[in-house]
Amino acid sequence: MTGPVHISSLVVQVRPDRLAAVRRAIEDEGGEIPASDPNGKLVVVIETASEAAVTSFASTVSALDGVLSTNLVYHLIDGDEAGSDPVDARAAEPQGGIP
Repeated sequence: MTGPVHISSLVVQVRPDRLAAVRRAIEDEGGEIPASDPNGKLVVVIETASEAAVTSFASTVSALDGVLSTNLVYHLIDGDEAGSDPVDARAAEPQGGIP
């Protein structure tokens, strides 16, 4: 992949009776599932070329039968092949209270 790479993590809550089917569908869409819970929680990691692709993936997962919620919990934008520094989306969040 050339250009920036978006690495994201989502927590997906699934009805336990639909867990296997949702897991397969997520993997078919290119998601990796490094951790899961038999009660229906999945940790999903994706690597995409754009923020729009992250949003599209989350929307696709949210629409799967049995999915109760899909929450983006981490998003990192890694620099291009020219060597630019990675940008952690958390670093862009405002610090402190409301001015």
